[in-house]
Amino acid sequence: MLLAVSTPGRGQNEQSAGLTAVIDRGAVSLRGAGGAALSNLRLRLRFSSNAFVAGRFEFARKEDGNDDTGNYEGFWYRFQPDAAFREASSFSANLEIRHYLKPGVVVVWLSYNGPPLAARDGIQLLMGVDRFGRGMATKRLKLYWTSPAFVSDYRLLGPANQLLLWQQIDGDDYHLLVPLAGDGVIGEVGVSEIEYRPEFRIASSSYDPNFSPRRVPLFAYSTTKDPYQLARDTYQVAFSATSQYGRLRWQKAYPEIFRWFGWCSWNAYGHDVSEEKILNSVRSLKDKQVPIGFVLVDDGWLSTKDGKLIAFNADRKKFPNDLAGLARTLRGQYHIPHVGVWHTFQGYWSGVDPDSEIGRDHPLFKGLEGKALPDPRSEKGQSFYSSWYRLLQEWGFDFVKVDGQGNNIKFTDGLMPLFASGGGEHRNFQEAAKKYFSDSPTTNGLPAGLNAINCMEMSLENAYNWSISNLARNSDDYLPDNPQNVKEHVYQNAGNAYWTTNFAYADWDMFQSHDAHAEYHAVARAISGGPIYITDEPGKERPEILLPLVNSDGRLLMLDAPGQVTRDILLTDVALEAVPLKVFGNISRPGLSVAMVAAFNVNKTVSQVAGTISQKDLPQLLGMANTAQAVAVYQRRTGLVTLLDQRQTTVRVVLDKFGFDIFTLSPVDDGVAVFGMTDKYLGPAAIVQQSREHNQLRIRVREAGDFAAWLQRAPTRVEVDGQALSKNLYSYTRGLLRVPRASFGSQPGERELRLTLR
Repeated sequence: MLLAVSTPGRGQNEQSAGLTAVIDRGAVSLRGAGGAALSNLRLRLRFSSNAFVAGRFEFARKEDGNDDTGNYEGFWYRFQPDAAFREASSFSANLEIRHYLKPGVVVVWLSYNGPPLAARDGIQLLMGVDRFGRGMATKRLKLYWTSPAFVSDYRLLGPANQLLLWQQIDGDDYHLLVPLAGDGVIGEVGVSEIEYRPEFRIASSSYDPNFSPRRVPLFAYSTTKDPYQLARDTYQVAFSATSQYGRLRWQKAYPEIFRWFGWCSWNAYGHDVSEEKILNSVRSLKDKQVPIGFVLVDDGWLSTKDGKLIAFNADRKKFPNDLAGLARTLRGQYHIPHVGVWHTFQGYWSGVDPDSEIGRDHPLFKGLEGKALPDPRSEKGQSFYSSWYRLLQEWGFDFVKVDGQGNNIKFTDGLMPLFASGGGEHRNFQEAAKKYFSDSPTTNGLPAGLNAINCMEMSLENAYNWSISNLARNSDDYLPDNPQNVKEHVYQNAGNAYWTTNFAYADWDMFQSHDAHAEYHAVARAISGGPIYITDEPGKERPEILLPLVNSDGRLLMLDAPGQVTRDILLTDVALEAVPLKVFGNISRPGLSVAMVAAFNVNKTVSQVAGTISQKDLPQLLGMANTAQAVAVYQRRTGLVTLLDQRQTTVRVVLDKFGFDIFTLSPVDDGVAVFGMTDKYLGPAAIVQQSREHNQLRIRVREAGDFAAWLQRAPTRVEVDGQALSKNLYSYTRGLLRVPRASFGSQPGERELRLTLR
């Protein structure tokens, strides 16, 4: 798409067939070939003095240019305050629009020179969204969390949203509008009441009444037919153009520790955690032969007083051998590969006690209500994290979970710009963690993974500052005592993933295998594409729920990338409409490429939902170039296979009140479609590689399991590790070949299955 400018009296040769910036009576619009997308852009500024000013824009100039992001067409508009505003000479403001040509993304800034702006909503860029059909926003549900919000009219939105994705009434393209952050200021998109009128706007806030920004990134906008590529392109261009410290998920490595299955102490023990209780849980898991790759010691272990951290060591009443003793036992006696601890971003919930030894030894910022946190104003604040992490490493710990990141505002509100507060704290935390909790260097050109989880962090001052950390909690907490939580939890996580996974892999939180809906939770974690860890109480673990998630060594079976809501329901509120929530992801191995679709009933009012997996959805799920290619679909709940081709185009999905299911979609290649190990939720992830030569199909698997594949004709020979199986050791019925685990024998490790085809 191209961007041009139109002003009264200018020639038609300055218009373009793509996206066009038009100014009319002092308001700017972004128009495409079918009409306006964003219209009537107007500016309203609020000053710390409580005065405000509105006005019109005046075209200043157009320039073509290029920067590190790429070639762009740039447009500048001068802000002209209303004549009634008496302080017009005391400030100046200019709107800058850059349209980056490849890919076509618009990024907008406001340059400002003047007195301090109001701490909240100091900049408000009002606009309309033309021909809005239906949309989804990620709404700030709490200070820390977001949830999807669906609207048929953008004016129904609340004020605090992290993005807006929509389609127009008369088009199938997707449009994406994302607020930006920078120069101390964070943005949000939504509707506020301004001068007694609800107005849709981008609002930017510094949370510091004494702060005057200079050049504020306001928003990025783009449109295309692929909603997933749309988000990737929009954020990639926006982050580059606005020189964000943070990096996007695909620009960072996945941390290796979290490829292992884990256990966390939180819901099992809460604040009453102790060394003895942790060892009891690990012993119980070992007794039930549930493989554990990491143990996370959650809240309750620290030395605190009145909500403030007073020492780096553990509470010795709960941990008589301190953390070092716990780590030695976990690693030496129970052979746990990785051990980590939880702490808050600011030290503890009310920060660091400035009168403690650690408070005196490290630079702190003394904030609201006497609460102090590691100083975010410079790299000197890094010493707090560095000293702590050095000790943790010496004691045998190799990762951290950093909670309460959204709480910085409770420490620095009104005292410093929030984006500077969050950004400075993230720089110091990540640079310290990089020294002590980094993976080995990668071979794919990405920086080494950082073994850390971000938590309570779903806001721009956090997500836009993850430079090397690449895991983030993706919803409000798992609440095992709330029966409705299972639906709300999965609903939030699935919807939030469209936003969160641009910045980090999504952590769908821990769960308990003795939960009444444990398998529902387990399938959701499998399709998340992120870390999986439980918080079971000793003796209550259910291996039959947990073992389908992992290999026998505790390594997770994982998607290639985070799971996403399928395109056909991406803008549908499945909590209110009687259709299943469907989340998909891909699994690629040498010689194999399949898709997984997990379906859930998250509806709050009906006992049954129904939908389909359709042939028309297959190109977006599988990246198929040949849309006529048949696809075999294996349904885990029934164990049946459906062939989607020109004769049958859909698989019907019907789910009861708390129903769920998971499907493997494997393209049929010369009469064969492999599903992998059906005793696992993500069966294809158990495959190492697949190859075919003439009538010989070889499948290398990670270890023995219940193997299945669809074959157009029965095989003439089935071999395991070069030894032929007698026909009573496998079955072939209605196209489905099954080789049960017992037919592989007891040999551990990788195995090879060879099929001779007719």
